[in-house]
Amino acid sequence: MTLRHKQIGAALGLLTGTTMGSGIGFLLGWHSFNLIVLVALFGLFGVAAGLWLGSRVIFKELP
Repeated sequence: MTLRHKQIGAALGLLTGTTMGSGIGFLLGWHSFNLIVLVALFGLFGVAAGLWLGSRVIFKELP
């Protein structure tokens, strides 16, 4: 596990989380503040999940 693996995991998690949050907000028809909060929360969750997966599963072994 190197720092590079964690950086890749965090970047991919942020991309995935914000994209998913934006899509869900679009489907719900949310605008303005609600959408910003939703995308930010999904982005933070994506970064956390990406760091965990980048350091554990993806670059070592599959469960």
